[in-house]
Amino acid sequence: MDTTAIPMFEAKNKLPLFMHKAETEGPVFISRRNKTVGVILSIDEYNKLLLAKPKRTILEAAAEFRKKVDDTLTDEEIDRIFNNRDDSTSGTSWEEDIYKGVFDD
Repeated sequence: MDTTAIPMFEAKNKLPLFMHKAETEGPVFISRRNKTVGVILSIDEYNKLLLAKPKRTILEAAAEFRKKVDDTLTDEEIDRIFNNRDDSTSGTSWEEDIYKGVFDD
C-alpha cells in the first residue's frame, strides 16, 4: 500500500478536506483493505494528464508497427496484416447485409 494512501471510509467522510489537499499539495491516494485503489486529482493535474500524451492516428500506429517489425516481416506480410478483411459476405453489398430481413414481406 502507498504510505500516503488514506482509507476509503476516511476519504468519504472528509472529502472536502482531501479535495483541498489535492488542489494544494498534489494527488491524494485512496486505499481499500490496505491496497491503493484510487486517487483524487485536482482538475489542473487531470487536464495535464489528458494533454500529456497526444493521440495517435491509425496511420501513425501503422508506421510505428512497420518500424518495429522492419527486420522480421516483409512489406507483403505487413500489408496482409493491415489488409485483413472479413470476406464472409463476399459478393453482397454492405447495404444488403444491414437491411437483410428488414423490408422483407
